[in-house]
Formats: sequence, C-alpha cells, structure tokens
Amino acid sequence: MIEVEVKLTVADMDGIKGKLLKMGFTESCFLQERDTYFDNAHGDIRANGEALRVRETKDMAAGWSRAQINFKGKKLDRQTMTRKELETGVENGEICRSILQAIGYAPAEPEVIKDRTMLKKGRITACLDDVHGLGTFLEVEILVERDEEKEDALRQIERILNEIGYQISDTVQTSYLSMLQKK
Repeated sequence: MIEVEVKLTVADMDGIKGKLLKMGFTESCFLQERDTYFDNAHGDIRANGEALRVRETKDMAAGWSRAQINFKGKKLDRQTMTRKELETGVENGEICRSILQAIGYAPAEPEVIKDRTMLKKGRITACLDDVHGLGTFLEVEILVERDEEKEDALRQIERILNEIGYQISDTVQTSYLSMLQKK
C-alpha cells in the first residue's frame, strides 16, 4: 500500500474542520494515538528515512482500543510525506514493544501522543491532530495500491488544500517525532 499524504501546521482547527465538513467530509471518530518509534543499534531505520513504530489507539467516544505495528518506507518525493506503508494489528502494544526491545530495537524518545479527529470523504482521510508538546496539524491522505495512482491522489489532495486556503508549498515533510526531537 502507498500512503499519499501531506501534513501542514494549522492554527484554527475548528475553522478547517468546518471547511472540510462543507466540502462533504464526515467526522468518523476522535482518537488518542500513542506512537513509540524504534530503531536498531546503528540507527539504520531512521538514517534511511524509514520508520518502525508501535501505535496504540483509543477511541475517546466509543471506548475501544487497538494496537498495531507499522513500517513506513522512504519518502517517494520531496514534496509530500508519500511512502510505502505496511501495517498490521497486534493484540497487545506493550508486548509488541517488549518483543522489539528483546530482539535489539530501542525506542526513540519521545513518544508521540496526539489527539486526532478523523474525517472521511470516500477514500480520502483528513486528520486534525493536536500533537502533545508540538501544536496542531492537518494531515490529508489517500491510500493507493499502485505507483501509477499517486499523481491522481496528489491532485485530489491539492484541490482540497486549495479549497481550504492552502497550497502544497505550505506542507511540511518532517515527522512529528523529528519535530519533537528538535524542540
């Protein structure tokens, strides 16, 4: 799966949410996500521009929780956060983190904790993120199967950004973890 994604800093999350709702997005859930990133002893994963993480998600309204392990490949362009993504659910996030540590992976500090409002419109997901210790962001993403679908997905995302008053040039290509580590 290829995740075509852009991320940008936003100040007025309520205003952005209102614009997305007027465009036909519907709010799907309000989550808290806790991400623990891992690397090997040599730091190869992050040095390669890749990411390995365990995410624990709690739906704040429905009360359910889940965990997953996720690998993100290198960014596929310089303009967006587009990359190959592999993920699968795990029964217990704490045990998954312990397994990774037992086989030589070390957690990166800090953990990334965010409150996320997810909105959906067809196959497009918009996430309004309040990242603890960092600020507020909008992520817009479309998952595609094939490389040939990336450009069309990016054009759709760009139209959404334009409608809410932003440009692709307003986006950031840095992970929340990297931003937090630079603080």
